[in-house]
Order: sequence, then C-alpha cells, then structure tokens
Amino acid sequence: MNENQCDLCELLPKLDPIFETEHWKILLNQDQGYLGRCFVTLKVHKSSLSEINDAEWLDFSTAVKKLEKALKQAFGADLFNWSCLMNNAYQEESATPHVHWHVRPRYSNSVAFTGLEFSDPEFGRHYNRDQRLKVEKDILSAIKKEIQDNLG
Repeated sequence: MNENQCDLCELLPKLDPIFETEHWKILLNQDQGYLGRCFVTLKVHKSSLSEINDAEWLDFSTAVKKLEKALKQAFGADLFNWSCLMNNAYQEESATPHVHWHVRPRYSNSVAFTGLEFSDPEFGRHYNRDQRLKVEKDILSAIKKEIQDNLG
C-alpha cells in the first residue's frame, strides 16, 4: 500500500454498492439501527474535505439528492443526519483518513420492513450512537434492493 492509500482504498473496489457515481460509492452499512444507514465514500484517496475538487463536490451533490429521494420513497425517511468524521483513522499510529460520509436516515414513526420494526426514539434530537442493529445478509439485501428500486 503506498502512502496515498489506506485500507479503504484496497477494500472499496471489492464492495458492491447500492449505486455509484463518477466519484462516489454508496454502500449499505451492516448496522441498520437507522433503517437505510449508508456510507458515501470517495472513490479516490483524499484525506480531508479541503482536498475535494469542484467536480467531486458537484457529483457529491448528485449522490445526496439521489440517495435522499430513494430513502424517502423506500422507507419514508423524514430527515437525514450526514457526518464526515474520520476519527477512527487517527486511532492508528500512522493515520490515513479517507473521505467518506455516514448517512443516518431519521424517522418520526416506526417503519416495518422484512418483519422487523425499525424505530427512532430520538427523532428530532442527535442520533443515538448506541442504537445499533446488526441484521442478517438477507435483510441487508432486501434493504439494498428496496433502495435501488426507488432510485428512479
């Protein structure tokens, strides 16, 4: 691995996205404590938001609009918490952060999907970092398919 890459750079080409744009890959998180929780990851290694060029920012805007619309249509999401933290990269001796966003759809009402009930008791407040729900691969696949079916 060269100095301009990280573990994510090696892993990213192997991951199957919900969808992708020219510059971003949108991936479902296994933790579905917030139904439809995703990562939006820059395809090339850049360590900070200030390194993102105009084309990447414009493409990010396209990805945001497409993803939010699909999550609203698929599950009725009411709002979205977007965060770009990259803190974990600095837990390593040699920090190599990779620009990516965490997306947590938020719901004012519980959502029933695949026989599970997804609730958001903290709606309207900061998301609960402890609200986690690891789901099986078949449920992840169903969530992913539902989002894809609503990409329009």
